[in-house]
Amino acid sequence: MVKRQKEKQYQSAREHRANSQLRSGTASNSSTSSTRKLPFNCCALSLMPFSTPIATRSNGIVFDKQSMESFLKEHDNMDPVTGKKLNPREDLIALEMDQDDEGRWQCPILTKPFADHTKIVAIRHGTSANVYSYEAYHELNVKTKNWEDLISGEKFNRKTDVWILNDPDDIEIQKKRDINTFYHIQHQRQLEANKQQTSNIRHSVTASRILDKMKKNDSNNTKKRSSSEPSSDLQQEGKRLKIFSDDVTRAALTSGKASGSLTSTVMEITPDNETREATQEEVLKSMCVVLRRLKKKGYVRMELSTGQYLVLEIHCDYVPRTATNFIKLCQEKKYNGSSFHRLIKNFMIQGGKPPKNSSDSSDECYWGGSFRDEFDDRLKHTAPGILSMANAGQHTNKRQFFFTFAPCEHLDKKHSIFGVVIKGLDALKELEKIPTDKKDRPMKEITIADTIVVDNPVEEAEEMERKRIEAKQKAAGKAAAQQESASAGAAKPVAAKAKTTTIGRYLPKTADTKNDDDIGIPVVPKAAAKPANAEPKAKMKFGNFSGW
Repeated sequence: MVKRQKEKQYQSAREHRANSQLRSGTASNSSTSSTRKLPFNCCALSLMPFSTPIATRSNGIVFDKQSMESFLKEHDNMDPVTGKKLNPREDLIALEMDQDDEGRWQCPILTKPFADHTKIVAIRHGTSANVYSYEAYHELNVKTKNWEDLISGEKFNRKTDVWILNDPDDIEIQKKRDINTFYHIQHQRQLEANKQQTSNIRHSVTASRILDKMKKNDSNNTKKRSSSEPSSDLQQEGKRLKIFSDDVTRAALTSGKASGSLTSTVMEITPDNETREATQEEVLKSMCVVLRRLKKKGYVRMELSTGQYLVLEIHCDYVPRTATNFIKLCQEKKYNGSSFHRLIKNFMIQGGKPPKNSSDSSDECYWGGSFRDEFDDRLKHTAPGILSMANAGQHTNKRQFFFTFAPCEHLDKKHSIFGVVIKGLDALKELEKIPTDKKDRPMKEITIADTIVVDNPVEEAEEMERKRIEAKQKAAGKAAAQQESASAGAAKPVAAKAKTTTIGRYLPKTADTKNDDDIGIPVVPKAAAKPANAEPKAKMKFGNFSGW
């Protein structure tokens, strides 16, 4: 009988090397790992969710109208996916899509939200098209041979007016939706070089608003901002707002003084269990929750010693702790005068290290020391201009950061991404050309002249959290006052006070005539003689117990 070989309980050297390469991101890219599928609800140009969808006739790729118009204007009507010329009036079709109450795109007939695995079709009518799920189109048009639009009622040609926007089972359509094959992704550096200095194709609506605001207030961008010392306490009209553990957590944690005074003779006797004050970490966690719910970006203008500047979009909604650290340091001008001390061509430039001659030369984060890594699957090192935290290992983030010159996907899940350059990539490319020595230090000194926080969601979150805590503490104070008054009312005597103060209110009273020998000893009264013909005494009913 053949002996069954046991399962191997170890890794060979070859398997260990292969797994290490996969973890570090240095393994050779396979066809599956290099494919980046574009989500259906995202624009193929900005790679962000679209608000006004339009599509091209040739391949059915969906874009956001605002991003597409600005790109065509800057690059002479070039298709950002194929790189070919297109006619905006003839080749672009506006998509009429329906949304549910939560803002998700859905089929107007079946009212089912669209997902990446949904087969979606569009029926064209001139320069616009109505979008449906393939299920509704197949059941109500194909099976019934009804070649009329389900909403408008207009007739259409099945062969020329119907085209598929998304099909998870069609390999050719999925290849067209691969982000890595897009022309503007493959030739990003060339397109950026051809762009005008004031143009930007990856602006969201908020980013455009911020840039317009910066242009209007450019003369006042050096206005001094008040700064405060790092603290875990929120401010209330210039005073310190006392925050307790139950204000920012679900548990009412006590200070432990009552139990400590019971078991230790050294501690002061404390009969009450008082709720302890919240720690800095507890307050920060509560703040991060509010920042995520706000879903707002922060914007910082970083001015360089070369006379150029960078406009940074900070992901406060994705990585609130890391974003708060950077915005607070910028707000307190901690980066002013610091230099970019490390530069590697085609990789990154690192800065944020405090200058040696400054009064504050401590390389620490805003709260002191270091803080933990913070990652989000939506943030990757896939393009130039990514702003990420520099560290010396796991959970060692302080204040230093770096900008990428090229995609660095091997840094994903190792360095916390918290922002991106939305304006000033040309200035970043100029920095890349500066020669360096053998230790990757720039031969020319580049310093940060000033950091201006243009839009600060952190302050808004702090204000919301302060108001919430004030309202909670005010409600708790009212409830405690009502409970105290109710308990005080319950303690009042209901019955009238007894006239006597002796012990044993319901015992027979002592005789009035007493002498020195029988002090405190009551005289027992003599029993009265009972008449022979006396009627039986009526039974006494329960009433006042004073008669007992």
